[in-house]
Amino acid sequence: MKKIKYILATLVLGLGLSSCGDSFLTQYPEGATLLEEQYQKLPDRLQGAIFGIYSKLYEYGDHDTFGKRSLDMYSDIQSGDMAMKKSSYGWFEMYERGYYYAYNRSYAWSFYYEIINLTNICDIAIENDVQAILEGMTSGEEPTEVIAQNGYYYGQILALRGWAYANLLDIYTDPRDQQTADLDARALPIYIGKDVKADTLGAPLSTVQQAYDRVYEDLSAAIDLLDFYSQYNQRGSKLEIDVDVARLILAYAMLNHGDKNYEIAAGKNCYEIALEQAKAVIDGGKYPLLPYEELTTTGFSDVTAANWMWGQDVTVETTTALGSFFGQVDIHSYSYAAAGDTKGIDSKLYDEIAAKGWDARVNWFNAGDVKFPYCPEGKFYSPKYKHVTDLDKVDRDWLCDNVFMRVEVAYLIAAEAAWSDGDNATAVAYLKQLCDERILDGKDAEYNTWISSLSGTDDVKKAIIYNWRVEMWGEGYSMQLLRRLEKQRSLGTNHLSRGESTLDITSPAGEQFQCEIPTSETRYNPNIGNSNKSNLTHKK
Repeated sequence: MKKIKYILATLVLGLGLSSCGDSFLTQYPEGATLLEEQYQKLPDRLQGAIFGIYSKLYEYGDHDTFGKRSLDMYSDIQSGDMAMKKSSYGWFEMYERGYYYAYNRSYAWSFYYEIINLTNICDIAIENDVQAILEGMTSGEEPTEVIAQNGYYYGQILALRGWAYANLLDIYTDPRDQQTADLDARALPIYIGKDVKADTLGAPLSTVQQAYDRVYEDLSAAIDLLDFYSQYNQRGSKLEIDVDVARLILAYAMLNHGDKNYEIAAGKNCYEIALEQAKAVIDGGKYPLLPYEELTTTGFSDVTAANWMWGQDVTVETTTALGSFFGQVDIHSYSYAAAGDTKGIDSKLYDEIAAKGWDARVNWFNAGDVKFPYCPEGKFYSPKYKHVTDLDKVDRDWLCDNVFMRVEVAYLIAAEAAWSDGDNATAVAYLKQLCDERILDGKDAEYNTWISSLSGTDDVKKAIIYNWRVEMWGEGYSMQLLRRLEKQRSLGTNHLSRGESTLDITSPAGEQFQCEIPTSETRYNPNIGNSNKSNLTHKK
């Protein structure tokens, strides 16, 4: 990575911070730049910095680069579950055709490393309080107001950094499996606060396991901090990571870790930790499952929904309009989907839902014989405009909210983690809790036949895969599912050029499911030399 500059342009009121000497703040004022002494006296300075980082999650770059939700689309389109039959404007077309290219791999890299850089800046800013924050959790004494607040935001800092590293591992490293994961393979440059302060020019590549150790350390610490200090602080909005969100970030990272024989911590493997964290969220009861009655009424567009754990309240000030998830997917918004670039569910996956006979999630999508075939008519839409497709009358406000995490993912993580560790009964129990809210009226017999058939290992695996693909369609989980459990996936007919093809990550063509580290990193990071390049990625 190029020499990291300690710039946080998104601090409170947009005041900038710049580096000078050993300090991450300039020692002399220039215009709106703060003195370090002035910065330390700002009220709620850490809170402002944290929300500057959160704004990166929905920062607009272009009509296919608008933060986390554009990367979710990359995942689901590239892996075939989100299909495009037509592309008049070109956005996301290369993913649909099964290609990754330099812009995307650079975008994901810079997106997550910018978040890491900003969390490290905050880590440095709070370093003098860290010891007091940690002691505050064990001393038995009431922490001061400053320590209580800083401890709460420090937990969010670590959670965001762990989340970013976990996502980089998903995109830039080889797929792993339960028994034969190559945890010694080269992975990513790792930066934490002390590295940044030391003014490093670029870290060497860690191993996969070293990167996961970093993820585990950050997220387990974040969980402890958020669990303790949340009693003194109220979550301002669902944009903030709370302890349950941090638990599921860790659980999902452990699910993607692979190698059940590797001990992560306290004698537990990755699947035991994933199940433990997902179970804590479910048993906590803070977030209920989306009930059957609301399955097709919310449009998955309102952050106040009880089952949304993490998300963005899109406002007039923060909307990215045409270049947004709903602009790209919702046929009821004045944007690309409504103008012909419809993104819908893969037709073969839709047919599988319909064939079940009991699954009400079939109503999330159009059938293949209507005006907008296979589009998410019942999942992602603006409820106010649900029955409008005339371009002169559709939604031009673009205020539908962005979902980053729903509680439903906890049940899927728990089911897969239990199955991966050899416990089919527990896996089915968690699937049943989710699917009990997904039964079409009058189809209980068909459902009971299906759920009672899940006993053998292969049948449970297929049920887990099915529910990940259907329940979380359009939310960015499809690529990792393919890499983690399926290895192969057969596509339906409604694709630009991949119709009726089979994706196979074990074949030479499987390199499309791992992005190369950008040349901006390999060229300018002096600690990644030519001798390492054969270990970076697949060949082009």
